[in-house]
Amino acid sequence: MTESLISDLARIKALRIISRTSVMAYKGVTKSLPEIARELNVDAVLEGSALLVGSRVRVSVQLISARTDETLWSERYDRELEDVLALQGELSATVAREIVIQLSPVEATQLANRNAVNPGAHLEYLKARHSLGGGSPEAIEVGRRHARRALEIDPAFALAWSALADCEIFRAIRGMAPPAESAAEATAAAKRALELDPSLADAHVSMGFILSHTGHLADGLGALQKAVELNPGLAAAHNLLGRALYSCERHAEALAAIDKSVNLDPLSMMMYTGAGDAYYFAREYEKSVFHYRMSIELDPRFDGAHTGLARSLEALGRFDGARAEYEEGRRLSGGVAGPSFGLAHLAAASGDEIEARRILAELTDARAKSVVSAWGIAVLHASLGDVEETYRWLETAVEEKASGLILLRVHPRLDPIRNDARYWPLVRKVGLQ
Repeated sequence: MTESLISDLARIKALRIISRTSVMAYKGVTKSLPEIARELNVDAVLEGSALLVGSRVRVSVQLISARTDETLWSERYDRELEDVLALQGELSATVAREIVIQLSPVEATQLANRNAVNPGAHLEYLKARHSLGGGSPEAIEVGRRHARRALEIDPAFALAWSALADCEIFRAIRGMAPPAESAAEATAAAKRALELDPSLADAHVSMGFILSHTGHLADGLGALQKAVELNPGLAAAHNLLGRALYSCERHAEALAAIDKSVNLDPLSMMMYTGAGDAYYFAREYEKSVFHYRMSIELDPRFDGAHTGLARSLEALGRFDGARAEYEEGRRLSGGVAGPSFGLAHLAAASGDEIEARRILAELTDARAKSVVSAWGIAVLHASLGDVEETYRWLETAVEEKASGLILLRVHPRLDPIRNDARYWPLVRKVGLQ
């Protein structure tokens, strides 16, 4: 219920609502509400409890002033379990009234019109989102299983279709499955979510995420901007909008969107990793190092934060630190190729061309029996100065619909090929003009 209530309140443009990832970090802690409010930089805290008895649920809620620790409003509700989503809309509207926020007619309608929820499907959906937030290949697969279970229980559950779409496109991005295959499954799931609920911001995020990573950046930007319009408090929408913006070199707008996502979800490892990526591709390497370290401090288990940090340290010439982070990323990665590519780039950057080419040959041969990105091989050839091989593998990446192509305009490692006459035609070919 916490996640759905946060989502409802986040739709109200006049409010700044902290995302669930950051809020749940305080579950079970002994800090006072004023302390928590100061750390999250909020004026009020909504707290409550839910007691399930048979098919009925009793919800007790209170709105508390952060400065004075005084209760501004409290209420108790008794409902049938399937009416919980309707209750969440009622609660959101009540909170808005209590803090003297004027709801727009659209916001009022959105909060009032809620479908009944299947409790089992909703629980599986929440598990899917929680697992996917871990970012690792194992976490993504667990999230995918939970999303599918939710849809087995309720095939008309739009949020579960959106979660499944995100799992599928992450499988493509992380190199867990052939990109064209996973992207097609992701697209079908996102389309189904939008058919079921065209006003669902999460579904527009999913579609924008997919489109921007499959050669349709302009359409992806439009979908992500629509998601932000529908739910201004959805941190993932701002984060992925930032990624789409920096992919077409709109760095100032991208960093503003990324910073907004961190502001909305200040304890999210994924938001900080996204910020690290944004600053890396803007070539602000020290700032990227800071954000990757923040991500690792929040959750050291995500391999992507370690390899991102390694990449930035490599760009700064701090090769020993980069090597340690690449190795840690490889240990955590579950066998995906990303950290191995990183070690090859590091070898090239530090002058060990023999080692870089050994890893390159190993990764190229591995394509016969596992998923290894043609994009990754192309970028490694670029680091080694192999211009012809770079373009040959980029064409293969286009054929395979590699998700990494979204970074063609901004990846620093492709600098050696940008003066070639084939570069801008390729940029246009993959929809990044």
